[in-house]
Amino acid sequence: MAVEAASVRSTFLGTSSVHVTDGVSGILIDGFFTRPSLLRVALGRPIAPDLGRISDALSRGGIEHLDALFVAHSHLDHVMDSPEIVKRVGGVLYGSESTVNVGRGADLGEQSMTRISDGDKYAFGDFTVRVFEGAHSPGDRFPGTIDEPLVPPAKASAYRTGGCYSFLFEHPTGTMLVHPSANFVPNKFEGLDVDLLYLGIGALGAQSAQFQNDYWHHTVEATRPDLIIPVHWDHFGRPLNKKLRPMPRALDNFAKTKELLDRKSAESGIPVRFQKPYETITPFS
Repeated sequence: MAVEAASVRSTFLGTSSVHVTDGVSGILIDGFFTRPSLLRVALGRPIAPDLGRISDALSRGGIEHLDALFVAHSHLDHVMDSPEIVKRVGGVLYGSESTVNVGRGADLGEQSMTRISDGDKYAFGDFTVRVFEGAHSPGDRFPGTIDEPLVPPAKASAYRTGGCYSFLFEHPTGTMLVHPSANFVPNKFEGLDVDLLYLGIGALGAQSAQFQNDYWHHTVEATRPDLIIPVHWDHFGRPLNKKLRPMPRALDNFAKTKELLDRKSAESGIPVRFQKPYETITPFS
């Protein structure tokens, strides 16, 4: 029986959170729904997952069951809510040892967590997910690892990077790459050919022109996508039920990034579009 391309749907949920499903298998990247105020983060106040916001986001996103939840790295805006999501809708939490320690701190059972490494492949129904280890965007504020169970509430600085990963989704109807962090490992994606690239652009506007060109070369030119959807550009201190806005100018230069994307899109002929929160697309049809 032929698999229809329209069966695969991807939903953007703010920051670099993306839900992918074909109606049978469901996979989530990150899942950061608490989105505490940046002032609270900056003041170093302890933060914990907001269970109400998590439940609301799962409901609005139509996420009733997961097979897997992959965490890009172990900063607060990627991993903090992930164990609570797995508790609610099932699946296995996949991430670095740091991510696993966040799961342990949330009393997630060992059977519900898997440590990932560069090159790992995992199958979920018709999906295969391949792991690529990479690098955090320049200016990592909280580098290092989480070496013991992290019990919330905790300061944002307790959420250390751990490993940093991108995820290639392969399905009989198409291929997509979710690349959350705006950095690159030279030639890491060489030879890939994807239909859709979820491209991390956080802090990209604050980098040099040389870095921006190199980033485009080693991500976009390497993977030759039919469509680019930017991620990790929004002000993640604002609730997801409010209109998304870019990060404050003091933390990023979104206008410069947008100019770069517009210019590169025109030069390459590859369309760039921003997906709205909770908007679902059929990327392979």
